[in-house]
Amino acid sequence: MIALPDRRKSVRNPSLDNALIRFGELSLCCVVRDITERGAALNADDPPSPVPDQFTLIVPPNKTYSCNVVWREGDWVGVAFVV
Repeated sequence: MIALPDRRKSVRNPSLDNALIRFGELSLCCVVRDITERGAALNADDPPSPVPDQFTLIVPPNKTYSCNVVWREGDWVGVAFVV
């Protein structure tokens, strides 16, 4: 097996934080699986509706990020933080 180089520009930090995906008046529960200063990988287990392309991620107790979806795979979503 060939190991490919990690092309991320920021160090990935593993996480298991519970969070909310907020769009309009709706919120979906998710788990932040890893996070960097530029984005995150989220696991939204069986959402009742598709996760929108843009939303607010709320990570208690006091972190809020505006997000754009950059990839989707099953119930996983990769997002870039909007600065």
